[in-house]
Amino acid sequence: MLSPARLPPLQGHARKEALEHVQTALHCDLALSEGQLLRHYRVVPSEKEQALLGLRTVRAVLNLTYHANQSLEVCFYTPHLWVTRIAPHLLRHLAGVGQMRHMLKIEPQQWRTDTDRIHFRETPDACWYSNTGPVAIEYDAGSYTLTLLQRKVRTFTRRFTGQYWGAPSEKKAASLRQKLAGFGLDPKYVLVAPWW
Repeated sequence: MLSPARLPPLQGHARKEALEHVQTALHCDLALSEGQLLRHYRVVPSEKEQALLGLRTVRAVLNLTYHANQSLEVCFYTPHLWVTRIAPHLLRHLAGVGQMRHMLKIEPQQWRTDTDRIHFRETPDACWYSNTGPVAIEYDAGSYTLTLLQRKVRTFTRRFTGQYWGAPSEKKAASLRQKLAGFGLDPKYVLVAPWW
C-alpha cells in the first residue's frame, strides 16, 4: 500500500472535500502538523487555499519528545490566531492530542480540545463525549512526574467514564504504560501518537 505522501495529489472535487475536512479537523484539534494533514487527508493547503479557509501556519524547530536530542523543522496549521502565538512545545502537544483523536476515529462533534492555555493539572487535554459518557484524553511528551501522573489518573478515574493517554514514540509510550499500570490503568489505553 502506498503511503499518503506517495499517492498522487488530490485534485478537483476530491481536493476541495479533503480541504473541508482539514478545516473541520483544525477547528476541533486547534493545530495539526503538515505530516498529519498528509497522513490523514492527503492534502496540504496552498497559500491561496489557506487564505480561503482562514488558516495560518507556524514553522518551528523542536524536539520529537520532551527529552529527545533529535529535532525537526515542522509546519503547523491552525485557524486560530492565538494558537500561532503559543510556544512550539505547546503546538507539539496540541498536534499530539489531535493525533489521538484521529487514531481513535472520533468525529470532531464528539470531541472538545481544552482551549485554556493554562489549565488545572487535573483537567485533561481533551474530552471525548462517547456514548457511554465522557472520556479523558491526555498526551504526555515525557515531562510528567510520577506524582502528577498518579494524580491525573486518580482524578480522571473519579470524573470520567474512561481515559486514554498518548505519547509521541513507542519508547515513551512503553515507559508511560509501565508507570500508569502501577496506578491501575490498563496498558491498552496508552497510544503511540506521533505528532509530526
